[in-house]
Order: sequence, then structure tokens, then C-alpha cells
Amino acid sequence: MSSTFANLREKFRTSDRCVEASCRDRPPGSSSDEVEPPDRAEIGRAAWRYLHSMAAHHPETATQPQQSDTLAWIAALVHLYPCRHCAEHFVGVCEEMPPRLATREDHVMWWCEAHNRVSSDLQNETRPCDPARLLLAGRQGLGLDELPSCNTGIE
Repeated sequence: MSSTFANLREKFRTSDRCVEASCRDRPPGSSSDEVEPPDRAEIGRAAWRYLHSMAAHHPETATQPQQSDTLAWIAALVHLYPCRHCAEHFVGVCEEMPPRLATREDHVMWWCEAHNRVSSDLQNETRPCDPARLLLAGRQGLGLDELPSCNTGIE
């Protein structure tokens, strides 16, 4: 697993820094009628929602081929992510805390912990990693903040 992320780290080390629109931040409060490409915050929010939903649909107990496929998918996501320095940062997260792929619960917990790591590094708020709430939110395509506070059961 470490060679997967080491290869990605080398790619980012030897390539140009991110110059695409997806690497920029919009000034706070900017609102324009002009359609613009999404900035990295918009891409990030959408990506996290998608990733948490994908994790909630990971196999209950993944076979070795399923784990290999999931790891390859994560590596492809990082490789193709539109914000290059965001992807490079996430390689470090994956190296320091390798993806857990054996079970659905392990996987949703890993994504939550990885998300919290990124949030912490960005000095953003982190979220509690409660597997039941993560699974419920992910299966419904919701963020944790969108779940009713009393709704903790899995449907």
C-alpha cells in the first residue's frame, strides 16, 4: 500500500504546482452572476459528501480483491483530483494513516478520521466519528450536520 502513495508523492514532487481555477479560493462574499468553475472549497465539500457516501456502501466485509480495488480507486481519485496541492496533501494523510479497507465500519471510520485530519490541518472544525451516524448519513447522501440529532439508528 505504501508504494501506491509513494508513487503519487513522486508525481506531485516532480510536477508543476497547481495553477488551475480549482486551486484558487474565491474571496469571501464574492457573488457574481458570471458562471465560474468551482473553487477548491466547493470541490472539497462535494468530494467529501461523495466519499462518505461511497464508504457507507463499502462491502460489510471486503474480500482481498475488493480491498485492492478500493485502494486503486482511492489512488486514482488522488491522482485525478482537480486541486493538485489538495491531492498532494492527501497523499501525506494516506501515508501517515493508511486507508482501512477490511470492513465497512473500518472504512467509514477511516474516511471520517482522514476528513478530520484535513479539516484540522486547514484549521476547520472536526466532527465526531460515530460509525452509526456516519453510515446513516452516508447511505442517505447527507452530511453529519444534516442528520436530525435524535436520529442515530440505521434504517
